[in-house]
Amino acid sequence: MQNVVESCANCGEDNKCRRRDFSEQAWTVLLVWGEIQKSTVDGAICDHCYDELRETLIDRHDEIETSANQPVPEKTAARGKPAASAKAPAKSVPVPAAKAGSKVRKAG
Repeated sequence: MQNVVESCANCGEDNKCRRRDFSEQAWTVLLVWGEIQKSTVDGAICDHCYDELRETLIDRHDEIETSANQPVPEKTAARGKPAASAKAPAKSVPVPAAKAGSKVRKAG
């Protein structure tokens, strides 16, 4: 990994910065907690910001574990009904064919 003096994606200071290998889960919780902006994710950050973010993850690890063990609520559509994707597929019902010689009315 190459250290380059550039503007840190997190604090904006000109420092030696490099891309950090946080997991997707770590980036997500940092974003949800308001510790970083979306533009910081997978960006080059300085050592100071890396240390701060790492420390935050360590200090709040119990929150990560607690939320990871929570059941995921079922998705619901508007009006609190289960979403269509959560329902069992509808069974196809055979439709009787029109009798020969019968007239079919057009809607209209």
